[in-house]
Amino acid sequence: MSRRPSRRDLLKLAPLAGAGLAVGGLAGLGRGALTRQSRKGTCRFCLLHCGIEAISEGGRLVRVEGDLASHTRGFVCLHGYALPEIVQSERRLRAPLVRKGERLVEVSWAEALDFVARKLASLREQHGARTLAIQTGWPLVRHPMQQVLHRFARAFGTPNVASVASLCEASLRMAQALTVGSKYPPLSKDLQTLVLWGANPERSAPAKTPVLFRHAEAGSLVVVDPTRTVLAKRAAEHLQVRPGTDGALALGLAHVLVEERLYDAPFVAEHTEGFDAYRALVANYPPQRVEALTSVGAAQLVRTARRLAEHRPTRAWVGLGLEHHASGVQAARAVVSLEALLGSFDEAWARTQLTPPGEDFAREPLPALYRMRTPAPVPPPVSERPIGYDDYPLFEVFNREAQGNLFPRAISSGVPYPVKALVLMGSNALITGPGAAAMAQAADALELLVTIDPFLTESGRMSDVVLPASTFAEAPTVDERDAVSDQGLVAPQHGSWPDWKIVFELARALGLGRYFEFPDLKALLAAPQLPFMEDPAHELRPAPGAAGRFGTTSGKIELVSRVLEQFGQPGLPEYTPVAEPTDAEFPLTLVSGPRTAAYINSQFRKVPALEARLSTPVALLHPTAATRLGLRDGQQVTLVGRRGRVTLRLTLSDDVHPETVVAPAGWEQANVNALTGADHLDPISGFPTLRAVPCRIEPASS
Repeated sequence: MSRRPSRRDLLKLAPLAGAGLAVGGLAGLGRGALTRQSRKGTCRFCLLHCGIEAISEGGRLVRVEGDLASHTRGFVCLHGYALPEIVQSERRLRAPLVRKGERLVEVSWAEALDFVARKLASLREQHGARTLAIQTGWPLVRHPMQQVLHRFARAFGTPNVASVASLCEASLRMAQALTVGSKYPPLSKDLQTLVLWGANPERSAPAKTPVLFRHAEAGSLVVVDPTRTVLAKRAAEHLQVRPGTDGALALGLAHVLVEERLYDAPFVAEHTEGFDAYRALVANYPPQRVEALTSVGAAQLVRTARRLAEHRPTRAWVGLGLEHHASGVQAARAVVSLEALLGSFDEAWARTQLTPPGEDFAREPLPALYRMRTPAPVPPPVSERPIGYDDYPLFEVFNREAQGNLFPRAISSGVPYPVKALVLMGSNALITGPGAAAMAQAADALELLVTIDPFLTESGRMSDVVLPASTFAEAPTVDERDAVSDQGLVAPQHGSWPDWKIVFELARALGLGRYFEFPDLKALLAAPQLPFMEDPAHELRPAPGAAGRFGTTSGKIELVSRVLEQFGQPGLPEYTPVAEPTDAEFPLTLVSGPRTAAYINSQFRKVPALEARLSTPVALLHPTAATRLGLRDGQQVTLVGRRGRVTLRLTLSDDVHPETVVAPAGWEQANVNALTGADHLDPISGFPTLRAVPCRIEPASS
């Protein structure tokens, strides 16, 4: 008897099936039917939400231009200009797909939703509602659909909704709120020094590049990064830190400020708590020791600390390069504490809190990344705790959601309870999640896998059901809490449905329609909003009389965090060495996932204009290391780690740290997450180690 094919087997076969699904374009339109329209909207490919003007002809999006009246003043990046090619792509899904045997077969929307609803109802009956997990991806970051999905999950009865907060940005926001009391500290307009710490906004926030170049030209830019980026080459100082040692570097800079009395003593005395203990901590990080830990020279360390003190105010733009380590929260807290030493914050700044209108921050728990509110009728509360609460309770307290990095464990091992159904919305988690082998094993153990996406992604090919979603261009323009237009830049294309409609109709198929009796997303958001999420198990409120001060529990900047101590974590921003050090077998450090100009993780892989810019997965290696290993530029090499291996084309670059290999993520045929894993997570946030993974590099076998 032949074995049942695994989802990994189906993934290998899927490109052949996928080719057939992509055949067939839109019917031609007669010239008389063409009507030209221009609509303004917002691009949602990244967090900048650049203003755009879309031109359509005959209902087809044909061109995108920048909106000069928007906050980005007409800027459009490569991804924005590619929007018409994405929306009109012949490779988009044309109908829902349901797996029948080994094949995904096109079916009607009614049949697909009925299949999903029946299966979910059956699994809920067998295992309880908590057996359903929902994971969203980059397209839904800071999007009201998060509220809609939490409403759906609560109506169904599951607490398990996760977003990209599980491995992007939330770790930093937790560090900032734990230390200063605000999750989104604004960059001061009169700042004298800007430090890009593990961030490369030339790639991740290109609309900000002109401002950053002005800082570079003024000599007010400092970059901390293992790679010499475009901005690092223009910076007054580039500290080429060894991956995973950022916390030690921040403590070393603080050591110089304290030792030479260059810190803002009046500010520290009035506005911080725990300085004596913090001073004792940084005393252990003199420049010579920090040089040995970080590979940043002692002289450069001292020079940079003096520069930061001389040119105040100094602020740090912290990125994923700092977060994607097993001690990312504490490393980020070390950077925020360094800013506090320099007096970069004040009470007027502290009162600037990004909370919804009408909410008094002083009466709220510590700020969540997204405060949930919803219209009546409010679904009943869910008694179960989300996955991750037992391991990372502070993550749940701050974010009001599950820690998605633990979904594979729950699926494969039933810890803390079994997850049998997973819905991916705008997420290609089976490729982009840490630990490719564990993700594939989890996918095989699922009884229902549903992917909602405009394209047939790698995760979609392994799914039982794939539902074709509209792009943001085909839905009302939205911001974080409201819909600001009635329609999209164009109507939904290729038989796709907007995300909100998919969720509304699935809820109705499950008998939960009473919670979704709204004609559309805008109507739901416009209805009177009521409190939705209860206070977390531990209410963490500012001290009495703290209104108008910093939003921590003490009302001061907490160099020693009371909340962390309450949760059994070190209150000081202590440095912890990398979870997996290099050794003789794996002497190099893999830095995975840095942004490229063409792609954002696995997004845009099916867009010819962007594929042409980077068509082959590459690994960057310093020429010195290549010479030592006998490797040459352009040859095929294999990266080998403790969990797996992957083959890429070698590119030599003296911009990368001599001890590292740098490899972008998101490639199906060369997934660097074969080397990463979820077994060394940040003890506070549950973030994975993606930027300091031991490996070796060798010629690829034939």
